[in-house]
Amino acid sequence: MEQETPKSSIEVLKELKFQPIRKAVRQSIAVVDQARRGERPILLTKWPRFNRQLLGGLQPGKMYVVAGRPGSGKSAFSNQLIFDVLDMAYIEKKKVVVFYWSFEMPGYQQILRSASKDTGKNMAQLYSVDQELDEGSFKLFMQSVHKFVKYPVYFQNKPMEVSHMRTSCEKFAASSPDTIILNLIDHSRLVPDNQTNIELERLNNLSKACMNMQSSIGEDSPRVINLLLSQLNRNIERDDRAKNQYQPLLTDLFGGDSIGQDAHVVAMIQRPHDLYGITSSYCGEDPKGLMAVHLEKNRDGMLGMLPYDFDGAKFTITERKSKTKTK
Repeated sequence: MEQETPKSSIEVLKELKFQPIRKAVRQSIAVVDQARRGERPILLTKWPRFNRQLLGGLQPGKMYVVAGRPGSGKSAFSNQLIFDVLDMAYIEKKKVVVFYWSFEMPGYQQILRSASKDTGKNMAQLYSVDQELDEGSFKLFMQSVHKFVKYPVYFQNKPMEVSHMRTSCEKFAASSPDTIILNLIDHSRLVPDNQTNIELERLNNLSKACMNMQSSIGEDSPRVINLLLSQLNRNIERDDRAKNQYQPLLTDLFGGDSIGQDAHVVAMIQRPHDLYGITSSYCGEDPKGLMAVHLEKNRDGMLGMLPYDFDGAKFTITERKSKTKTK
């Protein structure tokens, strides 16, 4: 009986799916060359400091978590971010589609919030709470919301399991191979899971499924970005935290052991004056009107706090200018 020829060590390593270091070297050179030619597949926002902190902007193949206590402005922050991203992508001639998994509120309410920013009318005015919205303001509102028709944003208001999210991304990716998919999931605790009723297990399954989408859809050139809105637990509101001005930590992230570990970036929103009445300097910033976005995890970039001015009545977020000059 003829004996099989023993496999070489190289053949064994290939079967075991190991990647030789020379491939990683070639990839690193290609990435740097791509960057110096301005061809990185990143999605810019309209917030320069935010872009720089993320080494350019949002990157396909990664998961970004935006977390905060209820009412902190997570949805307002993410809404402005996605429309800014789509505006910048249009200028740069990049194809992007947003799948908005809006499980907390229907799509029209998200549009109302954006229209509030554009028209300068707060929600009470738009809803004619104190007095009827005049004809001129109504026409301005209609003009404002009509512009959103051009954006490639698709809402799914009914809570769907992550398996449906994955299937949706796979089918769309096959039909449009040159388009980046940005999933906005609002929010993590509302995603159903028929496999378990234990909330932390559901969050872990969601996080792992997001990672799988990011890595398997467009293996050589990632196509999926996941923007996951999450909540902070009540630890941040303990009395002893007040002495530290309520600055959030990764341990404050609900389901932090799964979502926090798997995310590439974790941005935690805090509004020290509006929510907790803090009047003294907060991380070197005036706390009045401040939306403090703490980057508590950033695998590729820098950590730190990014300050924004937030008008909650009109859902307007403006990045504050840096107080120090960069060389």
